[in-house]
Amino acid sequence: MLMDDQLRAETAKIILADREDRYVIFPSDIFDEYAWTMLLNLFVAFASGNVLTEKMLLKQVHTSKTTGQRWLYQLAKDGQVEIRMAGEDVKLTEGAIMKLRGYLDTVRQR
Repeated sequence: MLMDDQLRAETAKIILADREDRYVIFPSDIFDEYAWTMLLNLFVAFASGNVLTEKMLLKQVHTSKTTGQRWLYQLAKDGQVEIRMAGEDVKLTEGAIMKLRGYLDTVRQR
């Protein structure tokens, strides 16, 4: 499973790199999907055995602290990230990991 997660993380990195490339050409606010970008970044961290701090995650997502915390609250409410206090490390739930594995497997097979 670990090797599969590394392959899945490579797929997530490609998706994230594509999103980063768009920031260079277009205003970021026309493409932002903060929650989705958070989930992909959290999966990449998970697959490499790392944990992201809230600050690190928000920097990767290109969002303010207020907006980022709002989305993290929604992701926790939806069961995608573990319930946490503002400012604490951010981790995916087991359910989110399983969903992301399924999604990334589908993308990789295209």
